[in-house]
Formats: sequence, C-alpha cells, structure tokens
Amino acid sequence: MHTMSASATSQSDARQLLLIASILVGLGVVMVYSSSSAFADIHFDDSGFFLERQIVRALVGVVAMFALSRLPLDFWQRAALPLLIVGIAFLIMVLAMGHGRSAQRWLPFPMPPFMSSLSFQPSEFVKLVLVLYLADVLVRKERDMGRWWHGVMPRLVIIGGVQLLILVQPDLGTCLAVSIIAGAMLWVGGARTVHLLATVALAAPVAAASVYSSPYQMQRVISFFLGADPRGAGYQMSQSLTALGSGGLFGVGLGRSVQKHFLPEAHTDFVFAFVGEELGLAGCLSVIGLFVALAIHGYRIARGATTHFGFLVAAGMTLMISIYAVLNIGVATGMLPTTGLPLPFISYGGSSLVWNLCGIGILASVARESARSTPSASTGLGTSGSLAHASLPAVRWRRQHG
Repeated sequence: MHTMSASATSQSDARQLLLIASILVGLGVVMVYSSSSAFADIHFDDSGFFLERQIVRALVGVVAMFALSRLPLDFWQRAALPLLIVGIAFLIMVLAMGHGRSAQRWLPFPMPPFMSSLSFQPSEFVKLVLVLYLADVLVRKERDMGRWWHGVMPRLVIIGGVQLLILVQPDLGTCLAVSIIAGAMLWVGGARTVHLLATVALAAPVAAASVYSSPYQMQRVISFFLGADPRGAGYQMSQSLTALGSGGLFGVGLGRSVQKHFLPEAHTDFVFAFVGEELGLAGCLSVIGLFVALAIHGYRIARGATTHFGFLVAAGMTLMISIYAVLNIGVATGMLPTTGLPLPFISYGGSSLVWNLCGIGILASVARESARSTPSASTGLGTSGSLAHASLPAVRWRRQHG
C-alpha cells in the first residue's frame, strides 16, 4: 500500500510539474508578444518578430522537456562529466570568437542564407550541466565532502573555473546565480557550512574587483544603494516600478501597457514588470504562485527520490529555476540591483527557455524513476558511509532510504 501510494505521488508530481512549466511557457509567449510588439514594429517592421521566434523556441523546449522526462537517470550520471567538458569548451569558444568585444555571450550557428540567424548562450547550458556534474561527483565523493582538501576544494576549483569563464564575458549576473546554485548544492551534498562561508569570504574581494573594474556594473550597484537619476542610471528601474504601480489590482489589460514604449527591450529582463502593469497584482501573485508550486513539487520529488543521485539532481534543478526566478523578480520590484537575468519560461530568449525546460524534463524523470522503484530497492548510487559530516538534507535523505 505504501509503495503504491508513493508511486502515485511521484507520478502526480511529475504530471503537475510538466503542467506548471507548460502554463508558464504559455504565459511567457503571451507576455513576450504584448511587451515586444511596439519595439519590434519600430525596429523590424514586424510586430510579431519576437513572438514567432519565441513560439518556435517554446515548441522545441516543450518537446525536449517531454523527451528528457523519459530518459533514465543513469544516463545523466554517465553523461554528466562529458557534458560539462562540452559546456566549458563552448565558454572558451565564446571568448575566442569575441575578438575583444565587451559583451560577447552567444555562439552563432551557421545557417542557410534563406533562414534567420541562430545563436545560443553557452552559460545557460553550463548551469544545467553543472548541476548534473555536481550531483554525480557529490555521490561519488560523499565520504569526503566533510573535508576541505579532499572534498570541497576540488569541487570549488571546477566551479571557480566555470565562473571565471562566465565572468570575463562579462556576465556577473549569471556568475552570481551559478555561485548560489553551486553553493547550495554543495551544502545539500554534505559540505560543511563553515567551509562554504569561508569560500564566500574569499570570493567576495574577487566579486568586488569585478564590479569595480566594470563601469556599467559599478553604476548599477551605486544606483541601487544610493539612488540614481531616473533619467540616467536608474532609468530602467524607474520605468519598471512605474509599470508595476500602474497595474493596480487587475491590470490595464493585455496589450495596453504604456511603459513598453519607454523601457528598452521590455520583453527580456523586465517582463515581470509588464505582467504587473497588464495583469495587475493578481497576475503577479499568480506568477509567483506558479513558481512556488513548481518549487514545492521539486522539493517533493527530491524528498521522494530513490537514489542519492536522483535526490541531488532534483534538488539542483529546483534550485536552478527557483533562484533565477527570485533574482529576476527581486530586480523587477527594486529589491535587488539589476543583474540582467531572465525570468524562467517567461522572458524572451531561446537559450534560457530551452535549457530550463530541459531541466524540468530531467526533474520529471527523477519522479518517474521513483514511481517505478520500491523502497526496498532504493540502495542509492552513493556510498553508505558515515553521516557525521553530511548536511541536514543529505542526512534526512540517507536516513529515509538507508
């Protein structure tokens, strides 16, 4: 009876997770068109320019999501390291092809002359495969994760190398998000809190130096803490808050936004502000509620995982999407400095949309594997070593599954 109940719960979590992601993608397509039509009409003589591309990317992402949800977890464990190596190679290619340009973050794909240009952002791919790599290595090195030199430090070298390649693009926002995701996974995987706090203390001067050496990043931080001229450095934030404040309870209606005529490229980083303007407080709370529901189902899937690897993958994918959502919404509402990060599933952008949907597919595959397994078979992929140095989530998982 218990096995059947757990199986039904896992299947339900997988279905609801896929449904929530699909709803967010559908809302994103609508909001991308609503917030970008005026900009696209002026710059491309086609109000549906961004809509058409977002629909194609959404279809690719949704197909990938359902396909990946059917793959077994052991495939991802075998592929984790090769995928990370590919991701690092892409990041190096971005720098090699940048030719000194200050914001080279995309790799172009060669396309036939009759087709539009296509590119993708390697950092979006790397954040996904880094989760898989960390889940794999944290299982294999479970006994060592309570130690600095043999446990935490080698992981930090890999993570730091990835962050450095992202930082020099430059992309401080993604670097910050990757830091939070990786740090949380290390803690969940058994790293000592004191080791992680020491790492933060050592990394802080590097982050400060990066901000200081980049005028636009420095300007963003100063404008956040000290305030800035709404017509200068604080222009984007001022327009975002105006959009949110104009929506009232139920918004001005789809397509009736005024601020989209003033905020440049509103369909990307500040799309949440236009949810507030056109759909009001009700729309904002609905979006936040969907992300909270997604995080709850992700937590339930992680808790019900029948292998240690599955537990870490589910936790990592849930963290990846949740952290991006919190950072984006925090920026749009003026609670955080501008980071340039997209809102998962809703902001315009193929790389973010497709790889986040792939993450949802992998998360659903954890739930499906749990539904096919029985508690007696869940011996885990990691060692059954001491729990003395494991983090609280890891301890609970190990005690539950033995």
